Amino acid sequence: MKKLQRAFITGVLVLVPLFITINIFRWFIEAVDDVAKVYLPSFILKLDFPGLGLLIAIVLIMLIGSLAQNFAGEWLLNVFDTTLRRIKFVGGIYGAIRKFLETIFTPGSDRFSAAVMVEFPRKGMYSIGFRTGKPDSKIPDQGKPLVNVFVPLTPNPTSGFYVMMPEDEIIPLSLTVQEAFKLVISLGIVTTEEAHK
Repeated sequence: MKKLQRAFITGVLVLVPLFITINIFRWFIEAVDDVAKVYLPSFILKLDFPGLGLLIAIVLIMLIGSLAQNFAGEWLLNVFDTTLRRIKFVGGIYGAIRKFLETIFTPGSDRFSAAVMVEFPRKGMYSIGFRTGKPDSKIPDQGKPLVNVFVPLTPNPTSGFYVMMPEDEIIPLSLTVQEAFKLVISLGIVTTEEAHK
């Protein structure tokens, strides 16, 4: 009986993560497909097959990325970036998303200067946060030097809380920003040792 029980548990541990991973990947492809197809001309849609939208999205990303790496493309990208940032409301959203993506995809980025631990959302509870610099000079310091901290939500770190805290209340962590993100996204399940396996 114990052997059957062990076999069942082993099967669950192998198959459930595999099926969840496949379903998440399938959902991602379908979601990108659905979004991309809205913008595709009707003659391309005649060639419709699962993954067409994702394929076109990847080709478009690579094409724009390649064009943006030469002088003319970089200049056009800067003009586009500056123009978009000047549009009220839209510019704020665009700028915030771009900064977040730069932090995730550029290991040397200093947007998030360090992973820290803060007492949040209440005393006695701790959350992982990321230092993002110093508050605007027009914000009073409350008698102590304040620092900006972004506390991400789990498992979706694209949203979270922006808090200003006294520097002496922040606990530095020996984790890199990328390691801390993995910990947040995995609900604390993936430790740094497991992440490196």
